[in-house]
Amino acid sequence: MIAYGATNVGKVRKNNEDAFKISNKDKIYLLADGMGGHLGGEFASSMAVQELEKLLVDVKDKAEIKEAIEEVNRKIYQKSLEDENLSGMGTTLSLIKILDDHLYFANIGDSRIYCLKGKDLIQLTIDDSYVNYLLEVGAITSDQAKDHPKKNVLLKALGTTEDIEVFIQEVQWEEDDLYLLCSDGLTNMLEEEEIQEIISSNEAEKAVDLLINQALDRGGKDNITVIVLTIKGGAQ
Repeated sequence: MIAYGATNVGKVRKNNEDAFKISNKDKIYLLADGMGGHLGGEFASSMAVQELEKLLVDVKDKAEIKEAIEEVNRKIYQKSLEDENLSGMGTTLSLIKILDDHLYFANIGDSRIYCLKGKDLIQLTIDDSYVNYLLEVGAITSDQAKDHPKKNVLLKALGTTEDIEVFIQEVQWEEDDLYLLCSDGLTNMLEEEEIQEIISSNEAEKAVDLLINQALDRGGKDNITVIVLTIKGGAQ
């Protein structure tokens, strides 16, 4: 198991509201992109990854992963009610947890998880966004989606409501599979073909650095966070 992650504030925003956690020991990989208020975004994303890392250590199946996400959602929501400075905060979430030969993943919001199999880059997650909804119903084209004025409007985020609908999916990992978790600060700046070229041609650490630098070169309009996970020699 080889994993590397990094985050960058970008060139426009003053604060970095992204957060991530990597635990190869417990096979936990988390990425969150916070939102809301002066301090809320940073607080929500940090709380999400810290609390989830603790809860996911001892989970045994898909149901317990779902319960962990629901518990953290309630904690963030409750905190937003208790502190007016954090009112309205929330965060996206991309999560991978490996149990034996199964890889479980989930997302909330528009942070994504991709899988690179050979040379094929496959988006595993579906964006919980208004623009993606418009795409799915055929109201706009993919080209129109790129510059849509409501591109950043989410239909779902962790911590914004007391209860949240969570879908945990699973795949059976294969030797040399590569997984990419990223915030929209990357995917709004780079085309998928460019992402595929970088991660298929470089080791994890170099790939992460190249992706972030490329996003910065394109303007770095948002915080950028990337995790690259490669399964080599089994999930050890």
